[in-house]
Amino acid sequence: MKIFDTSSLICFLREIGFPKALDTCIGHGYRLTTTQQVYGELQKNPATFRAFTAYGKVSVIPVNDDPCFAKLSKRYPWLHDGEISVLCLGLQKEREHARYICIIDERARTLKDRLHIRIHGSLGLLLWQKKCRDLTEDECHDLYKRVKESSFRITEDILAELIR
Repeated sequence: MKIFDTSSLICFLREIGFPKALDTCIGHGYRLTTTQQVYGELQKNPATFRAFTAYGKVSVIPVNDDPCFAKLSKRYPWLHDGEISVLCLGLQKEREHARYICIIDERARTLKDRLHIRIHGSLGLLLWQKKCRDLTEDECHDLYKRVKESSFRITEDILAELIR
């Protein structure tokens, strides 16, 4: 299971226009999911929501872990509800010893060691696909250019891994 936050879905479906990144996860046997809170965030932007519904391969899971949500909200007040819900679902999957990875960008990604859950960012997902040889060299160069031209802020040293 790949559990996506809002920013990652925006990245792949709108900003860089590369839904193949999501399709590749499916090809590796992962189920694509997001939370009800992320779904609500996607609905706030009509263009993003249209792209999400047109893609149609991401299931929406309710996260009903109020204690987890309250604890993370209090401990990390800078996180938005979508990030918190993805983290709570990741914690649930970790307790279940399930096969999952949370795909979160921004500061929430730095909590993986504190929370002991599997988290990667959007670029980490692309680098994994590069390592698995699911991306051609031309695709990596094209993605490098697309990310550079997008509104996503990724440090050059990490982004350059796509073309090394």
